[in-house]
Amino acid sequence: MSKIKHVLFDNDGTIVDSEIIAVRIMLRMLKPFGLDMSEREYSHRFPGLRERDIMAILKQEYGIAPPEDFLPQLRAEHIRLFERELRTVPGMYRIFKTLKTPKSMVSNGSVQHVVRSLRRVRLHHALDGHIFSAEHVERPKPHPDIYEYALRQLGLRPGEAVVVEDSVTGVLAAKQAGLFVVGFLGATHIFDGHEEKLRQGGADAIAAEANELKRVFQQLDVY
Repeated sequence: MSKIKHVLFDNDGTIVDSEIIAVRIMLRMLKPFGLDMSEREYSHRFPGLRERDIMAILKQEYGIAPPEDFLPQLRAEHIRLFERELRTVPGMYRIFKTLKTPKSMVSNGSVQHVVRSLRRVRLHHALDGHIFSAEHVERPKPHPDIYEYALRQLGLRPGEAVVVEDSVTGVLAAKQAGLFVVGFLGATHIFDGHEEKLRQGGADAIAAEANELKRVFQQLDVY
């Protein structure tokens, strides 16, 4: 019998293919303020970080300082385009629906964002666990706080859960919390070289796409 009792999924870029939408929105909205960066460069530079943290880095390193209402405008544009364009990462709809082991979401995004995302792709009803957000802790990923909080709330030891993450930020957070982590490469925003970054971050296994993730789950006896 598997000792794994729970699967902890990141949301953006793992279940929903949202990261590429967010990247394109950010680059388009920041271009008038002087940011000239490719999707590839942006994805490599800011994987898994919150918008407010990205903006702080851009201000410090590039001197980019949009008006105070930029983040609300950015989030409004996210909602508008997600409603129109958001899809699951290829193959993840079936895996999420048919996974036999209970599952929860662990995201740097807000609870509202995760709920909205899952509802948009018709998977909210398949969530048989909880939504854990950076809103619940003092420090977001790459700090381990959110995963440690999830373990406490679920009454689990680190060895009783497995994590699926697409970003180095998320992998670092989960590994610091002592968890087994599958690095996932199935989303549209993933570029060449990302696998090596996830391995360097400590990923215990790599799944290039949903079928490979299913095989990893089968080996762990959670699917």
